[in-house]
Amino acid sequence: TSVYPREPEPMKELREITAKHPWNIMTTSADEGQFLNMLLKLINAKNTMEIGVYTGYSLLATALALPEDGKILAMDINRENYELGLPVIQKAGVAHKIEFKEGPALPVLDHLLTD
Repeated sequence: TSVYPREPEPMKELREITAKHPWNIMTTSADEGQFLNMLLKLINAKNTMEIGVYTGYSLLATALALPEDGKILAMDINRENYELGLPVIQKAGVAHKIEFKEGPALPVLDHLLTD
């Protein structure tokens, strides 16, 4: 049984994978993920960015909230952690919404400003 009855199955699966990771304290809680998902739907968000992805729990919450043509620019210095969650993100059918950039966020953000 889950204390998060409305948590989508892919988010639950990724939360359980992340709980086994040594740095699991860095993840977004299920309540926060669902709150984020709701806020994004309320404002009809279409394009977002996430700085610090970890295993992608909040990234998945965001991707599930965005419309089919929504986009997320995701940045993290550690691709390995992101790749733990990537199979779940792919299975959820939202990987096409994500552009992942590995490395420090500031150079990526600076590049966005110059474009």
